[in-house]
Amino acid sequence: MTDSSLYWGRVSHTRFLPKVHRFTYRVMMFDIFLDEIDELVDAHWALRSEGVVTTRDVKRTLGNTLPWRYVLRRSDFLPSYEGNLDTAARSAFLELAGEEAPGRISMMANLRSMNWNFNPITIFFYYRGDTVERAIAEVTNTPWGERHLYLLNGPGTTRFAKAHHVSPFLEMSGEYELTYKKQDDHFDLVMGLFDLPENGGPDLGPRRLTAVMDFDREDLTDSALHAATKRFPDMAFRVSLRIYVQAAKIFAKGIKYVPHPLSKKKGSHVV
Repeated sequence: MTDSSLYWGRVSHTRFLPKVHRFTYRVMMFDIFLDEIDELVDAHWALRSEGVVTTRDVKRTLGNTLPWRYVLRRSDFLPSYEGNLDTAARSAFLELAGEEAPGRISMMANLRSMNWNFNPITIFFYYRGDTVERAIAEVTNTPWGERHLYLLNGPGTTRFAKAHHVSPFLEMSGEYELTYKKQDDHFDLVMGLFDLPENGGPDLGPRRLTAVMDFDREDLTDSALHAATKRFPDMAFRVSLRIYVQAAKIFAKGIKYVPHPLSKKKGSHVV
C-alpha cells in the first residue's frame, strides 16, 4: 500500500465585486508522493508516466491518449526547472524558501487524460516526517497558460500579494489570504482575494473573491482508479471547459474585461 491517494470533492467560487457570481463543481484530483511514482505506474495499468518524471525516460504512446488512462507527463509540472519531477520540486523549494526541502514531497493535481491537462492550481506539499511543513502552489492562468509559484506556510493561513494575472476579469492588484488543512482523510482550502486598503494599512480591503476546495481522501487502488476513469475520464478537459463557460457568464453580466498587463515578467513570489 502506498501513501498516494485520490481526493474527491467540490470546488466552489464566489465573486462578490463588482457583481455576485457563484458556481460549484464536483471534481477529483490526485495526491501523488513523488518517490512512489514508479511503483504506482508499475502497479496500476490506468496510471502512466511520460518523459523523465523519475529516473526513467518514458516515451509517449498512442495508448496513453485513451480515455481510461491518466498520464503524469513531466512537461505538465514545473517545466522551467530541470531534472525529474522530484528534483524540480526540490529546486523550486530551494529557490523560494532559501533552504533544502525537508523530506518527502507529494503533488496534488489533475493528471493528463485523453491527451489534455490543465491545472488552475497544483500544490506541492513538503513533509518533515509525517507533517506538512510548507507548500508551493503552482498557479496557471487562462487563456495565457503562464505559471507562477507561491510559497505557502504549513497548514494554517498565509497572506501574500497577488503577483499573477490569473484571470481576465480580475484586476492585477490585490491581496490573497489562503488557509488550508491536510489531515486524516480530508483536505480543505479557502482562498480569499481582497482589494488593497485605501489607506495603505495592514488590514485587508473589501473581499472580491473566495475559492474553496473541500475534498475527502481515498487510497489510490485499482478499484479507485477504475471508478475515477469511469466517472471522470476527461477531468482536466472539464476543468478547462468550465473556466470558459464561467468566463462567458461573467462577461454576460457586464463585468469588465481586464487585459493582460503590458509587463509579462514571470517569476516566483515568496511569502
